[in-house]
Amino acid sequence: MKTINLLLTLLVLAFMVACGGGETQQQETTEMTESESQTEQADTMAQDIRTIEIIGIDAMKFAVESDIEGITVGGQAGSQQNLLLLETIEAQPGEQIRIRLTTRSQLPATAMAHNWILMVQGADAAAYANKAVQAKDQDYLPPDLSDQVLFHTELVAGGETTELTFTAPSEPGDYEYICSFPGHYTAGMKGFLTVTEESAEMETE
Repeated sequence: MKTINLLLTLLVLAFMVACGGGETQQQETTEMTESESQTEQADTMAQDIRTIEIIGIDAMKFAVESDIEGITVGGQAGSQQNLLLLETIEAQPGEQIRIRLTTRSQLPATAMAHNWILMVQGADAAAYANKAVQAKDQDYLPPDLSDQVLFHTELVAGGETTELTFTAPSEPGDYEYICSFPGHYTAGMKGFLTVTEESAEMETE
């Protein structure tokens, strides 16, 4: 009789462990599915961000490969027949934008590198660029003028690429962007991010 009771007890314990294990496995599977779903959602959101592919060239200009919606371009970028000079970027207030900056150059980093700096509205970009010459150890980002900068990329040399994702200012207007590597602003490596007024139709929506 004791043997039968012992066997019954063992069977009950085995059944309980099996059921518990099934619940744990099901919970782990559910957690994995939720995690994968969140990852997919994050990837989709990242793909939805408008990306501006900017190329920094030896002629000390910001250039793009094609004239796409949301930007304005000038003529050809010097001797590089396949590139156009980037002049302005248009944005809606609060829009998410990704800047992907690539430097095309065969020169050493000490002679040619680029960054992309978005200044606050009304900033004295020329004064900032002049001060930046003295900030070599800070990648030409003068610490005492950091309040003049909204966003900036890293400094990248030939063959390097960097990315910056930011939220456009909510205040409409023109925000100047520059490269602070010595001599580049003076040479014309600059432009404007123009934040436009929201249309009445968008406000209604």
